[in-house]
Amino acid sequence: MTDLLAHAYDPDRFRRQGHQLIDLLAGYFEKMLHPDADEKVLNYASPEALFQRWKEDLENAPHPQENTFFATMLHDIIHMHHPKYMGHQTSNVAPLAALAELTGAVLDPGMGVYEQGTSGVAIERVLSKKIGGLIGWDDRCDGFLTSGGTLGNLTALLCARQVMAGDDVWENGLQGKQYAFMVSEQAHYSVARAVKVMGMGERGIIRVPVDQYYRMRTDLLDLHFEKAKKEGVEVLGVVASSCATATGSYDPIDAIADFCEAKKIWLHVDGAHGACVLFSKKYRHLLSGIDRADSVIMDFHKMLLSPKLITSVLFKNAEHSYQTFAQKASYLWDKDEGREWFNLGKRTFELTKSFMSIRVYALWRRYGEAIFEQNVDRLYGLAKRFSKMIAAQPDFEAILENPESNIVCFRYLQVGWPEEKMEKINLLVRERIVREGRFFIVQTRVDGRLYLRVSLMNPFTTEKELTGLLEEIRSVCAVV
Repeated sequence: MTDLLAHAYDPDRFRRQGHQLIDLLAGYFEKMLHPDADEKVLNYASPEALFQRWKEDLENAPHPQENTFFATMLHDIIHMHHPKYMGHQTSNVAPLAALAELTGAVLDPGMGVYEQGTSGVAIERVLSKKIGGLIGWDDRCDGFLTSGGTLGNLTALLCARQVMAGDDVWENGLQGKQYAFMVSEQAHYSVARAVKVMGMGERGIIRVPVDQYYRMRTDLLDLHFEKAKKEGVEVLGVVASSCATATGSYDPIDAIADFCEAKKIWLHVDGAHGACVLFSKKYRHLLSGIDRADSVIMDFHKMLLSPKLITSVLFKNAEHSYQTFAQKASYLWDKDEGREWFNLGKRTFELTKSFMSIRVYALWRRYGEAIFEQNVDRLYGLAKRFSKMIAAQPDFEAILENPESNIVCFRYLQVGWPEEKMEKINLLVRERIVREGRFFIVQTRVDGRLYLRVSLMNPFTTEKELTGLLEEIRSVCAVV
């Protein structure tokens, strides 16, 4: 081994580096638990400025001090653990899950085949069976983990197409047939993307209108189904949003399941964000009927305190999951057609899968399901209180008075403002807030109108920070 490689792998050096880094990160957590008034969520810099800085940094490599790099990164990157972070839908990672990821990264086994993944593969199945049990399925269920909800939805819908099409689409292609899935108008973009990736085109997406609460209108399912049938389109299934990304609304799964069972088609639940309420006794009713679904996805990296990306892809009937792909890979396993649950590459897009299961399992093993339940209950409850706060303010309005999840869409307004002015002002508000860095929120469009959007993902956030956000918006509006 060369001197440089010996230096990189030296155990004593790693021990010192690790202790220093853990101290640095522990200090970060202390700051985020009790930030002072000057501690920002984001120390904003322009893309070009950061590109030039890091370009120069690498041009001057090697650098002897690792901690300088880590400290700079802590300064630059958005502080998602800050109580004033209310932005995108990703978890505030629990320290134990991060330590588990460090262990997984050091060991770095591939999870696609058992001979590499061993215990990691086994606990992936344990997790899948546990979640299947929470759904209400029996032991015939199974699943696996994959890298994100987009890939999860694609995998589940590929399986649905293979099972429901009545022909081996994987081997023979579409053969001139037009297949489709029915989805809510508020469905996540990944569903439409999956359909188009499968070669089914725009006609492969049948968008069903939503009601005043932005939930799929199940009374229109039969109408859209029959219309598609007359146009030569074969509907393979329905995708229920649990919940919709923009508004946080849950489609009525029971009513959708009634329709799917009557038509003998597939029911997939996109629970990337909202299936977390499986852990909550208080909010579990939002998923009433999910046990009737054929497939479900759920992201651990959204509400369940785990590093991204970790998506659980679950099937009511494990046999279906083996039909998704059918490829020869004799260098990996002898029996290509065998139902080997432990060789995950037979059922997933990914062969070189990361060690995702260790991140979730470490948390679940240490704290049980209660830690997930408490986080969900806290954040969903906080969103309801925030919505009531908005309703009490004459210069704000929310889309929903009683949001079903931890997502709240709202906007600033004044009596007599035309729609164009409301859009312009709220767009400027969001831009100014992000650049100044004291809070972090996002924006969305619903019914063509622009709204500010808060996703309450942070267990450190309280009503104090929410009151502060409304005051900050007013302050920005006073000068824009």
